[in-house]
Formats: sequence, C-alpha cells, structure tokens
Amino acid sequence: MNTIILLLILMISALLIVAPPVGVWRSLSRQTSGRAAWLYPALALIGPFIAAFVFVVLMWLPAYSGQCGGWLGETSPCSGFGQYASETMFWAAMSMAMPGLLGMLLGVAVLIFGLIRRQKHARRQ
Repeated sequence: MNTIILLLILMISALLIVAPPVGVWRSLSRQTSGRAAWLYPALALIGPFIAAFVFVVLMWLPAYSGQCGGWLGETSPCSGFGQYASETMFWAAMSMAMPGLLGMLLGVAVLIFGLIRRQKHARRQ
C-alpha cells in the first residue's frame, strides 16, 4: 500500500511540474483572439494544481477514522469531520506547493518565451 501511495505522489508531482508548461505552449500555439484569449494560458497555469488538489482531497476524505493529525506521526481525536476535512485540505495544499510552484514557474517561462517569439514573428510579416 505504501508503494502505491508513493507512486501516486510521484505521479501527481510529475503532473504538476510538466502539465503547466505543456498546457501554456499548446494554448499559445492556438490562434485565439478576443477578450478570452488570456484565459487559456491562465487556466493552463493553475488548472493542474486545482485538479490535483481536488483529486488528493477526494482521495483522503473517505479515510476518516476519527483521528486527526498523523502526517508527522502525532494523532489526536478530531472534534469532527470538519476538522479532519480542513486538515486534509491544508496538508494536500502543502504537499503540492513546491511541485505546483515549479510547474507554474516553468509555465510562466514558456509563456514569456512564446509571447516574445510570437511578437518577433508578427514583426517579420
């Protein structure tokens, strides 16, 4: 079971690092115009983080056992499901913060590179 959890965490981390730059590149390669043209790169940057966050929270919520904590080995009785849910969301966000931020940073770099390339291409024509 621990191996499955480790592989799942590695897969989610890889998704958070790779998906934003690929999504931004694909959104820049499409010829979109209008008021919503900025929406596609923004969704490509933040979308994988939101999707992974929801997936991780939904994965851990059914494991409610009445005990809170446990991330660092200390467990205590929960005051209810609300406390367990809030701790689960907090630790899900914390566990994905570094790979998510790295993916967003790479996505912003691809966005800047793509916009510079698009502007140079527009000047030539």
